[in-house]
Amino acid sequence: MTLNRREWLQTLALAFIPSSSVVHSALVLDDLCAATEPDAMPALDWGDLYRALTEWGYSPWCFVATGRHRDLQTMINDCLDAIAQHRRRRNPTTAIVVLSGDSHRLQLQHCAAVSSAIHAAVGSREINLWFAAARDPVLMDALRVTVAMDG
Repeated sequence: MTLNRREWLQTLALAFIPSSSVVHSALVLDDLCAATEPDAMPALDWGDLYRALTEWGYSPWCFVATGRHRDLQTMINDCLDAIAQHRRRRNPTTAIVVLSGDSHRLQLQHCAAVSSAIHAAVGSREINLWFAAARDPVLMDALRVTVAMDG
């Protein structure tokens, strides 16, 4: 059996990151690993992702919004509401945002909308924000926004 790059990264993450800190669901972990792939826009460095997850320890916070590409603004608003609630309880220092979609629906304007909205919401001077867009062929006519933060 051969492993593709994403499966290998997931196995590596599960082996070397404390089990409780491996983000809440396989979907979130899959999105984070997809963001390290060479075709992600821009690709996150695996070492940076590993260090962030390790530093977050046992309590990373995650939020996922999925919907049709025409519902992107609703998804963004849901993310902004969830981030605002999280920031009231915690003072996060790092956030990773991944926008996923199939290769036909994932467009630069979607990336710009998500990145700028979340960038404005978290305050770029207060939080280290990493953004990536990754292809996911399973998401036919849909987009998914995944946000993971410390705290």
